[in-house]
Order: sequence, then structure tokens, then C-alpha cells
Amino acid sequence: MGLLCAKLRGCCWRTSSPAGMEEFQVLILGPAASGKTELGHRLSRSPRASDDQEATNGVRCYRLSLPDRAAELQLTEVGGNAEMQRLWKHYHATSHALIYCFDLGADPEELQATFMLLSDCLLGTQLAGKPVLLVASRHRDGVQLYDVEYAFGLEELAQSCGCPLLICHMDDADDLQRGLRWLVHQLLARKSQLEHRIRYDVNMQVWQRRKRSLLSSGKLAQVHGQRFRRQARKIMPAIQGFGGTAMRPKTAPPNIFVVNSQLEESHTV
Repeated sequence: MGLLCAKLRGCCWRTSSPAGMEEFQVLILGPAASGKTELGHRLSRSPRASDDQEATNGVRCYRLSLPDRAAELQLTEVGGNAEMQRLWKHYHATSHALIYCFDLGADPEELQATFMLLSDCLLGTQLAGKPVLLVASRHRDGVQLYDVEYAFGLEELAQSCGCPLLICHMDDADDLQRGLRWLVHQLLARKSQLEHRIRYDVNMQVWQRRKRSLLSSGKLAQVHGQRFRRQARKIMPAIQGFGGTAMRPKTAPPNIFVVNSQLEESHTV
């Protein structure tokens, strides 16, 4: 499944970024019907077709070029239904940042489940420590973004997983641009750190796949035995009288002296 996801993601982009532009991979996640597709079209400034209103049951890719900041964002949206959520983890390692969408107009119980899902994405995963932009869709009377931030402990979540986090609203163009500028600033400021992190996580994924392959085929024990195999020890040749051969060990003296104690006693008398 992981290889399939990698192939799907690789098919999204076939052209390289212009010279001098820093390229970043940004993952767009969130529950179903949280506004991910609409956000992707708005950020990439590409109009959405009127007949394209179905929930995403797969992967969509967008491109956002920011020449004034010498940056280009490759946006990858993954569907938010329960089946697609199981594939999210395959995109964590190669992403520089996360944009997480949620429906501000949802009931408190639904919002609680939404942010529990966000917590699962960040705590102890390959997204931990990477910038996170929270984007709200729709409105709810009497509910402000700072209310959501404090009610669901988003600041504590950000601190526990080491993720810089900002919350903004999709329908407020100025607020969305503010969030986008913040995200690009975080990416440029942390570029070297994020690149090292991605290389490490990808290498670990390759090793884990290799390890599972060896375990499933029963070859891991063979590899272990070959790496730590001892050299065969030569058995010392048997001494005459015990092994039926006249060969003697190299450490033996050149001559064997036999002391006859009875003969010595007769001469002394």
C-alpha cells in the first residue's frame, strides 16, 4: 500500500520548480467534507468546476508558486473518509508541513473527534516537529477561532509534539493569506532541518520495508548468521597412543624425557 501511495504522489508532478525557487511538499488533511478540495483550488488559484463537488476518495495535487518569496508549494490532498485516513501515514515522511482543515460549523462532539484525529496525526509520528496550519471552513454563530484554540487545547498539543501551529479561516481572504505567509516563513526558516528530517524518515521507511520483507521470507535469521558466523576451528592432531597417529602438537618440546624413578633409587643405593 505504501508503494502505491508513493506512485500516486509521484504522478502528481512531472515538472521541476523554476531555478532559484525553494520547493516544499505540503500535505492537506482533514475529515471528509472539511473543505480540503476547496482550499486546494483557492491556494492554487485554479477555479473549481461546477460539477466537481464530490468528496475526494483518493489524492488530488495542486501547485502554488510564490515568486516574491522564491518558494513553490506542492500541495497534496488526501481524502478524509475512514478508508483514506488509513493511508495518511504513508505521506507523513515526505511532507515538509501539514495543512489541516476542519469544519467550524460542526457540533462540539464532531470538533472533538476532528482534533483527536489531528492529535493522532502529530503525536509520535513523522509529522511531529513540522509546521501545522489549521484552516477553518464555514462559520458558527458566536464561535471564534481563539475559542476553538483554547477549548480543544491546541496550544498544548502543539507544544507536546513540537509543532509550530497557527489557525486561520478559509473564507476570510486576508486571514488565509496571513496563514499562508506564516507557513512559507516557517518552511524557509526551517528548510535545512526539515530536509534532514525527511531524509532520515525516508531511510527509516526503506529499512522497515526491507526488514518486514526479510522477516516474511525467513531470511533475517540467515543474514544474521552470515554476519556473525565464526571461523571453523582446527582440531589439534591426536597424540600417539590416544589417536593412533604419530603427529604431535607444535607446542610440544622436541624430545620427551622419561624419568625412571626406580632406576634412580638403585644407583643411589
